[in-house]
Amino acid sequence: MKSKKAQLVVVIMLAGVCSSPALALPPMGPPKATLGENQWAVDFKYAYQEMDLELNGKTRENLGAGWLPSDLTKYTIEDLTSNMFLGSLGYGICDTWDAFVQVGAADTKDDVAEILGCGRSGNRYQGLDGGYGLVWGFGTRATFGQDGNLAWGGLFQMTWSDPDGGSVGLRGDPQFSGDVELDFWEIQIAAGPTLQFDGFSIYGGPFFHFVKGDMDLKGSTVDAGVTQLVESSANIREKSRFGGYGGLQWDIAEKVCWYTECQFTSSAWGLGTGVVCKF
Repeated sequence: MKSKKAQLVVVIMLAGVCSSPALALPPMGPPKATLGENQWAVDFKYAYQEMDLELNGKTRENLGAGWLPSDLTKYTIEDLTSNMFLGSLGYGICDTWDAFVQVGAADTKDDVAEILGCGRSGNRYQGLDGGYGLVWGFGTRATFGQDGNLAWGGLFQMTWSDPDGGSVGLRGDPQFSGDVELDFWEIQIAAGPTLQFDGFSIYGGPFFHFVKGDMDLKGSTVDAGVTQLVESSANIREKSRFGGYGGLQWDIAEKVCWYTECQFTSSAWGLGTGVVCKF
């Protein structure tokens, strides 16, 4: 009876996660150790993510007569879109503790909007389409307790993204030409249950998502024959830190499994899939 109640709790929890009104970023996998002591595994995964970010920084302008004093500026990035391809190498330190490193590439696409007083929109830099750049990170998983086919555990992973910069235009000014550079890191901390069935498992739970980084913007335009310049540097942070995720994992061969998952916060969502090969 205790086991059936625990399974019911897991199913209800995962149903709540997957019906959340806001679908973040790199796939996390089950929140538990999965390899076993002295076992190795490689994981090839893909993720699609969208997230909203807040930026605070300084902007300075040169209207043709020298640089003006810098002004404090707020920006917002809405629905930053990224495709991410990662490969990871994991090792089982013991039966209840895994660690892994990962590397890959990711791109970015979005607009950057300046926020004026009272929440009004100012300059909107459009068409950011950064090429693929380096992504790398590390993480760990641990099992805290096991009750039959139900395990409880947690995970931590940190990922750095350095996508190639992209050119942008300025809405309402066809003469404007600019470039934007983004780099940021993400931390994901999750905990929850994993319910094992014959040949597949269900996992999920709540998680925290932190984003920190930098944006640099430079551009120029021509007005009445005078070249005008703008430069901006801002710090990036997430709009929402708390969310939930859920996933399914299938055993497709003796030491090969495939998984798919979704992640949600109120300002970000992501879908991911991957294949794990143990050896």
